[in-house]
Amino acid sequence: MAGVAAMGISVTYNGVTLTATSFNVSDQIDNADGSHLGIPAGGRRQYVPTFVQREVSCDYIAVTNITAQSGAISIVGDNGVSFTGNATLQSSTCGGQVGDLVKGQATWRVA
Repeated sequence: MAGVAAMGISVTYNGVTLTATSFNVSDQIDNADGSHLGIPAGGRRQYVPTFVQREVSCDYIAVTNITAQSGAISIVGDNGVSFTGNATLQSSTCGGQVGDLVKGQATWRVA
């Protein structure tokens, strides 16, 4: 099965470009009951999608810790992956070990 490699992905958040080692985009769609009170006996309820919540997370080689609470986010890859939007930082960590690269992880909620 052919797929798209995650090589060459860069994430830019609030003007800071990060070299991503992995990323994930997840969508959550809530369904609301859109039925009316005139449904006949044995009738079906209607559910309509009402809200899409998107979260983007990535692991990256750190040049700085991500601290800005909100800003523009852009994910661009050599493989055609492309996403842009406005985001609010949900969590951010940054750390490293002696003799290893400093790495970070961040999660954003995207509007």
